[in-house]
This record gives sequence, structure tokens and C-alpha cells, in this order.
Amino acid sequence: MSAFVLATGAAYVFRGPILIAIGKWFVVDEPAVAGDFIYLLNGDEHTRPFHAAQLYAQGLAPRIVVAREEPRRAEAMGLAPNGTAVSVEVMRRLGVPDSAITVIPVPGGVTSTHDEGEVLLAYLKEHPAKRVLVVTSMFHTRRAQWTFGRVLGDFPVDVRMVAAPDERFDETNWWQHEQGLLRYNEEIVKFVHTVLLR
Repeated sequence: MSAFVLATGAAYVFRGPILIAIGKWFVVDEPAVAGDFIYLLNGDEHTRPFHAAQLYAQGLAPRIVVAREEPRRAEAMGLAPNGTAVSVEVMRRLGVPDSAITVIPVPGGVTSTHDEGEVLLAYLKEHPAKRVLVVTSMFHTRRAQWTFGRVLGDFPVDVRMVAAPDERFDETNWWQHEQGLLRYNEEIVKFVHTVLLR
């Protein structure tokens, strides 16, 4: 009992460094060197397409590729746009021309990071590339890297994870913000599920 109390007390006292270490472990932000194209992952339209457009504006890649996500019921009713369409419109408004955006149609749409990895592999087989910059949310980069590594295997391409920053929180304070707490806790569950069950 005393060991448990001591361990709990120590965890509380050092909670800051521990939580920061957890936050940093989930972030894989590799140098955004020039690539053949940017592969934008769906979700988090408040950060990901903005960062992809910024990388394009910096001249780091001549085009942005994204797989169309699954349609939602509200979309079918005309009440909400498809998430991929939102990301594309964000990039357009930030100056990325239609000619530089490729939306890959997928029957039923992609529903997971694994799906997006499969689509990327199929796309690379038809459009060979030496380097791809994968843009996703900072907290999602570790799982995306692990998943893409499994899907792509030894396919000859350099895949770089580029973390899209969130102005509301980062790896040093994620537990102090409601959205950060929700995002990281969800990511922890998804990462465990991905590693153990895929």
C-alpha cells in the first residue's frame, strides 16, 4: 500500500515532465525537405490543409494529393460537406491552384489511416516518387508513421512525416486544454488498437 502511495505521489509531483514526455513521443516532425508531392491526411481541417498549403507555398512540393474520405449521412442529406472537400477548399483559398491538387476517388471513401496508407501505396505504383511529405496533426504523426511503415513495407520511397501545428496546444501543454486532452487521449487508444489489433 505504501509503495502505491509513494508511486502515486511521485507521479503527481513529476506530472509535468511525464506528460510532456508523452506528448513529445507522439510527435514525429521530420525536416520538411523538398518532395515529389505532399500527401494530406484527412481530418482536423483546422490545421492539416493549412499546413499543406504553407508547404506548397514554400515550394517544397509541386502538388498536394489527398484520398477522398467516406461520405457521411449528413453529407448525403446535403447538410454538411465532405471533409476532404473542406480541406480542398481551404487550400484553394490559400492560393493552391486546382491544377496542383489531386483528390483520389476511393469507392466508399477512406475511413482510417490504414486506408490512406493503402491508397498511397496504390498511387505510388502508378506515380513513382522518391520522397513524399505526409501532412497530419502533430499528435497523429507517430501512429501514421507506424501504419505507413507497415503498409508500404520496403517500397522504395522516402516518406517524411510533417506535423501540422495546432495554435491551441502542443506537446508541452496538451493536458491543459480540453481539445488537447481529448485528442491525445483518443490518440493513445487508437495507437494501442492499431499496434495490437492490426
